[in-house]
Amino acid sequence: MRRRPDRRDGAVPAPVAAPQPLMRWERLVMRRPGLAYPRLQGLIAREAEPPFQALLGAFFILERWGRGPELQIELERALARALQQRLLEDAAELSEALGRLHYQRGDYVQACNAWSQSLELTDDQTRWACLARIGLAQLCFALGDWARGGRVLDEAERHYPRLGDDAYLRAKIGLNRAVSLRATQGPQAAMARLDLARAAAREAGHRDYEAEALWHYARCARDSAAAAEALSLATQAVDLARRCHYRWLQAQVLLLISELHAGIDAVAPAEQALALGEALQSRSIQAAAHGRLSQLMAEQGQLGPSWHHQQQRQRLEAALATLGQTELPARLEQLARFDADAQAAPAAVALAEAAGEAKALLRTLERLGADAGVQGADFAVHLRDAIERARRLVDRLG
Repeated sequence: MRRRPDRRDGAVPAPVAAPQPLMRWERLVMRRPGLAYPRLQGLIAREAEPPFQALLGAFFILERWGRGPELQIELERALARALQQRLLEDAAELSEALGRLHYQRGDYVQACNAWSQSLELTDDQTRWACLARIGLAQLCFALGDWARGGRVLDEAERHYPRLGDDAYLRAKIGLNRAVSLRATQGPQAAMARLDLARAAAREAGHRDYEAEALWHYARCARDSAAAAEALSLATQAVDLARRCHYRWLQAQVLLLISELHAGIDAVAPAEQALALGEALQSRSIQAAAHGRLSQLMAEQGQLGPSWHHQQQRQRLEAALATLGQTELPARLEQLARFDADAQAAPAAVALAEAAGEAKALLRTLERLGADAGVQGADFAVHLRDAIERARRLVDRLG
């Protein structure tokens, strides 16, 4: 992509590498958020026009604590100020942060607009462009467009020259890669990526992503019919998420824990997840929690509460579907200019990816065949999963 003419001071392009003091400040925010936040809060309160980096640091912390919306108005004002003053790098970073806020809440069109604005304001080589592309990849995954999402992640990695020195972004990309691999190729294909992502999170000192890696390990164990291992990993993940005050992840892991339990033991985790989803204003978490509670109430013969939760789930899912089926796909299609490999990917690469999926599927079917004597719901679930993956592979190969 072409370079944009205006930079922070209107004359000299900002260096790609962050200054050392800024890198140390980011490390403090990641490692000691409880220590950093009061200082940032005081700095913001003292200034009529708070420094951009103070706002961004405070938002990074509050985002994890489930309080990101508290700073939405301040971030929007700061973005308007940066645009007015032609501080385009600052504007790109602020817009990227707003994209994360919208995404967590389920406002996918607004998230898409914010991240695309970041890409329009900054060079491909900047950290903010890398972060924006990761966000757009997440939107693609949310729509089930795994191929495009993977290409957008490729672009994020390809263009950011400092990725080797940026453990936080390596962890973020690795977690998203693992999600894609688990969905398209199965749990075993995701494990190596999870190992790398967890190591990068430890290098960055970012315990939130360590906890997130544990959650993904738990999901892989569940998909592999290792329920006891999945519950152990999920318990570790939710404990670490609580210590980090990472409320979005707490809700996600509690939903998994509810799924791994049965009967009355499954109710409390689902109720806790619902309360967190409401506090986070996250439609997707609320919908999932209502769906789980509806199922559990029905199993206990409580048809009234079950109906209520089912109605709430349908209402929330309808709101998300409206975004996902109308405006958002069209908006993502407009971003094809940022997806440089969409038309150019060689057929050999696509065939190699399909071959990898075929090998993973073959291993799954062989394992299921060896366990053919096993009875019960778990066997049926995994057999249906293998059949569905086979259908997707057939469609892909034509």
